[in-house]
Amino acid sequence: MPEDYLSKSYYQIWLAGLERLTLERQMISTDEIAAGESLHPAKPVAKRLTPDGVAAMLHRGGPTEREAKRPALFAAGDRIRAKMIHPATHTRLPRYVRGHAGIVERVLGCHVFPDSNASGDGENPQWLYTVTFEGRELWGETSDPDLQVSVDAWEPYLERA
Repeated sequence: MPEDYLSKSYYQIWLAGLERLTLERQMISTDEIAAGESLHPAKPVAKRLTPDGVAAMLHRGGPTEREAKRPALFAAGDRIRAKMIHPATHTRLPRYVRGHAGIVERVLGCHVFPDSNASGDGENPQWLYTVTFEGRELWGETSDPDLQVSVDAWEPYLERA
């Protein structure tokens, strides 16, 4: 629910997401969340991440690039506008760029769309772009004239300006 999401701090949102994921995968139970500690024996796991392996695992990451099913709608140099959206669920489109015009700097390929993936609706690969916005476009004439802000934005967030 939006009111639940908007009432939480950044870290509370992350914790709620972690709780949901671990509950869905039956790694913890609701009584353990309420108690704030482990109440049941741990389930055996096939692989274990040791402290020595953390840095290597984080360095590898998880590839998110996927095969494109259609050509990209935008190219470097295209003028776009970030859509004015207010989804009730997850989005990676910063609120401060919504409704503002920018320029596509780079086409980054087709990647897992986090909005659908975070909701459990699948990867739904979408084209990803680096878009640059002028500071004055975002914050008005009193902004530093040399300020530029770049964001990575998925195609469903964008339209032609």
